[in-house]
Amino acid sequence: MVPRTGSTNDDLRSALTGVDGLLDLRAARAWPHLSSLRAVEQTAGRGRGAHVWTTPPRGALTISFVLRPVVPLDRLAWLPLLAGLAIHDALTEDACLAQRGWRVATKWPNDVVLLPAPESTCAGLDQVPGWGRARKVAGVLTELVLPAEALGKADDAWRPQKRDQAPAVVLGIGLNVGQRPEQLPVDWAISLAAAGWQVEVEEVAQRLAAHLARLVDQWEADDGDPDRQGRHAGLGGRLREVCWSLGRRVRVRTPAGVVRGEVIDLRPGLVLRGAQGEVLVQAGDVEEAREGE
Repeated sequence: MVPRTGSTNDDLRSALTGVDGLLDLRAARAWPHLSSLRAVEQTAGRGRGAHVWTTPPRGALTISFVLRPVVPLDRLAWLPLLAGLAIHDALTEDACLAQRGWRVATKWPNDVVLLPAPESTCAGLDQVPGWGRARKVAGVLTELVLPAEALGKADDAWRPQKRDQAPAVVLGIGLNVGQRPEQLPVDWAISLAAAGWQVEVEEVAQRLAAHLARLVDQWEADDGDPDRQGRHAGLGGRLREVCWSLGRRVRVRTPAGVVRGEVIDLRPGLVLRGAQGEVLVQAGDVEEAREGE
């Protein structure tokens, strides 16, 4: 753990990358599979694209893990959803949030949200355009550092034979823990403290690390395919069960434009059924569709 840094993801990516832009295998020995770097204060946190993750000193869990998954390269796209499930399990390990009227869900592709239970006093929460009554409590950012052996093979099923041949994935997680409501950067954000749960950052970090290790082990045992036991069983079933986006009518802002439809599956891209039939979206920002869309 370091007291202060710009971005734990930037620090780890820099430590793992050689001058050629590829994974430095010698440097990688200092950061083995499931090792992590945590900062008490992060001053330049990032989300996907140009999104910024803003946290006050000591208010949030800001941590990045190094993963060296021994799975086919084209299955690494499941990792943001897998990390979201680990956050979900860490926050629902006991009933602390449920007792306060909240449930936890993932939001494709890389967010974790708190949702008010229908019967709770939180049910009267204001609607926020694009988010409804969902409130973002955590975000995930994954960045890939390829070894030379995998260069040019990112779109196929190349698979490392052992751990030290595997690409490195820097998996960053920012989780709002102790911030007061006025310290949160946007209307659709929430912290555990603002949700009524006073918990130490260290406890959340320990829970998260344990659940992430367990889920990554399970995912590797399935050779990186969470649907190995069927889409509604095993790990694939759990990923879908906790995803708030499934079954909702949404608007997705993609690099190619806006796509609208009902979310019908995760593959791990978002499968929408709309006016033009089924569409697979690989990247984009998901918003609740406006009435009539």
